[in-house]
Amino acid sequence: ATVNDILMTVVSQAIHDYCLAQNDTSLPETSQCRALMPVGFPPNHQDDTSAAAAMTNKWCVVSCDIAVGESDILQRLQKVCDATKKLKSKPTAYMQLLLQNHVAPLLPESVARQTCLDVFSRHSLVLTNVPGPPEKCRLAGKVIDDVQMFFNNLITQTSLISYGGNVYGNIVYDPEALP
Repeated sequence: ATVNDILMTVVSQAIHDYCLAQNDTSLPETSQCRALMPVGFPPNHQDDTSAAAAMTNKWCVVSCDIAVGESDILQRLQKVCDATKKLKSKPTAYMQLLLQNHVAPLLPESVARQTCLDVFSRHSLVLTNVPGPPEKCRLAGKVIDDVQMFFNNLITQTSLISYGGNVYGNIVYDPEALP
């Protein structure tokens, strides 16, 4: 398992435990909780024709089942590992990037907005894990002891970032939607 798989499993377990604590009856073994996960691509400097293009990130979001319905943590980890391996071995993310960058800009604005809303409404959260530097950094001569990442989104956003040997995490959500 990768660090990302383990962190996804931890988030999945937290959601599972929350549902149990809320006496959520929709948590059968077959229930699914889908996360949108940002996937980054390495830069291809041969494709960069301008300084502005060279400074952009190449990324898209892909859908992934995070196995919230699993009652056993090891089965949950195995299902998450299987899901991420499948995403890595298939062209799904590359196709999503292609559609996002080359087809979506050609759509009428109303269609593009509705498509975005449809994608987000079919997912429970956006889950991102950003690997930061393993050593603490300095800013203006001062050591940065810890970092936080907050991102407001259409749906619940769970953000994890590793930095200086620790993992920091935040959840941004609508308190009216989740008690």
